[in-house]
Amino acid sequence: MVRFANAISILKNPLPVIASLAAGVLAALPGLFDRAGIIRSVGSGLVSGSASWGDWLTALAFQYGGWGLAEALRLAFVAIPWFAGLLLLFWVAGRLRGLPRTLATGLVGALCLFVSAMGIGGAFFPATLPIKDLQLLAPLALVEMAKSEHGRVFVNPSARPCVAVFGESLIDRSLTEKLGSDLANSPEKWRAEDRAKPFSSVLISGRVFEAKPLIQHLLDAPDWYLARVDNQGLLFLRGEKPDLAGSPVPNFGSARERAVYLAQYALNLEIAGFRTLATTSMGEALSLAGKDYEILFRAASLSASQSHWERARKQATAAAKEQPGGYEANYLLALSLLETRAFDKALECSSRLRAKYPDDPGVLLLHARAARAAHDYSEETKTLDRLLELAKKSNTPTARIHIFLAQSWAQRGFPEQAVSHYQAALAEGLSKEDARDVRDELATIEDKRLKH
Repeated sequence: MVRFANAISILKNPLPVIASLAAGVLAALPGLFDRAGIIRSVGSGLVSGSASWGDWLTALAFQYGGWGLAEALRLAFVAIPWFAGLLLLFWVAGRLRGLPRTLATGLVGALCLFVSAMGIGGAFFPATLPIKDLQLLAPLALVEMAKSEHGRVFVNPSARPCVAVFGESLIDRSLTEKLGSDLANSPEKWRAEDRAKPFSSVLISGRVFEAKPLIQHLLDAPDWYLARVDNQGLLFLRGEKPDLAGSPVPNFGSARERAVYLAQYALNLEIAGFRTLATTSMGEALSLAGKDYEILFRAASLSASQSHWERARKQATAAAKEQPGGYEANYLLALSLLETRAFDKALECSSRLRAKYPDDPGVLLLHARAARAAHDYSEETKTLDRLLELAKKSNTPTARIHIFLAQSWAQRGFPEQAVSHYQAALAEGLSKEDARDVRDELATIEDKRLKH
C-alpha cells in the first residue's frame, strides 16, 4: 500500500503531469502533418500480412472512424511513450532529497522543453515542406478508373497499400506480394495468370519501376492499351484503343504543388515511353521550384533513367545539400558517382546509406556494386551475404544473389565457395541463357583447378 502511494504521489503536484503530457503531444505533432505516412500505415494494415500492430490498429481506426480517428491514434502512439517516460523521470527525481532533487527535476523539465521545441520545429519548420494534396500522394484517378471496369485488377506490390486505402475492393487477396512481384517482372507468368483468371485492368503505381518489364509488354501488346498516365502511375485496360499521350495537369493552389505534380508526372511519362514530354514536364517543374528537394531528387532520377549521369550527379548533390539525410538523394548520388566512375566516393556514399538503412535490399545491392567497383571484395561479399539472408527471410528469389556471391568469392580466390553459390543458383532455376553462363563459369573454375 505504501509503495502504491509512493508511485502515485507525483500526482499531488500537477505540474510534472502537465509538462510531460504537453511534451508528449508536441513531440507527436509532426505526425499529424505527415499525411503520406498515415496513408502508408493505414494501407499496410489493410493488406499486409506482416504489418505491425500499430499499422493494424491505425487501419482499424480508419475503417471505423475515418482520417480523424486514424490521425488521433497515430498521435497517441508517439505521445504516450514520451508522456510515460518523462513522467517516470519526474517521479525518480522526486524520490531524491535536497539539492540533487532540485537539479534532477530541473533537468527533466529542460528535457520536456527540448522535446517540445523539437516537435514544434518538426511540425512547423520541417526540412522539407510536407505534401498535403491527396492528388500528390495517392492514385485517386487511377483507382476510380479501375473501379469503373468492374473486374479483376492487377496492382503491383508497392502500390497495394495506397490503393487499398481508396479502393480496397480492387485488391486481389489471392495475389501475394511475392506472386505480384513475380508477375510484374515476368510478362510470361503474368500472361499465364491472365489466361487462368483474366484481368480487366492493370494499375501500376508506387515504385513504378518495379513493374518495368510488364509495362513494356503491355505497351507493345495489341490487346491492351494505356488508358491513363499521370503523376501517380499508369493504368492499362483491355482493348485496342490508341494509347493516350498524357493527362491534363490539374490546377493547384501553389506553384510548388504544380511543380511536385510535374516532377512526379515526368518520371511516369518516361517509363511510358514519352521521353520528350517527360523532359519538358521536368523542365517546367525545375523552373517553378528548382531548389526544392522533392523536385531535385526526381530530376536526378529522370536524368539517371536517361543515362545523363553527370547531370544526375549534380542534381543529386544539390538535393542532398537541401536534405542531407534524404534517402532518395543519397541513393541517386551514390549511383551517379558509381556510373561516373568515382568509385571511392561512391563506396563512401553507399557506406553511409548502408549504415542508416542496413536492411534495405536496394541499398545493399548498390553498396555491393560500389564495393566491387572499388575493389573491396571482402565488403562486397559481406554485403551480398546480408542481402541473401534478407531474401531468404522474405521468400524472394535468390538465384541472382547467388551468382553475384559466386563472382565475389571467385574474385577473392575462393573457388569452393564460388562453386557452391553457382550450384545454388542452378538449383533455384535460371533462364537457359543464364544457366549456360553459369555452367561456363563452373567449367572455367574446374579448368583452373586441373591446371594447378
